[in-house]
Amino acid sequence: MGICHTCTVGLRSGSVRDLRDGTERRGDPDTPAEKIQTCITAAAGDCVLEI
Repeated sequence: MGICHTCTVGLRSGSVRDLRDGTERRGDPDTPAEKIQTCITAAAGDCVLEI
C-alpha cells in the first residue's frame, strides 16, 4: 500500500512502473538515486537499485 516506507530504496538506473496508477519513473546514473518503494512498483526492464 505504500504507507510505511520501510521498503524504500534508491533507483540508480532503469525504469519502474507504479502499480497504483501506472506512471513510470526512470533512474539516471548521473544524478542522485530517485527514491522508490518496492512494495508498490514493478521493474519495467532492467534496473539497478541502491540497497
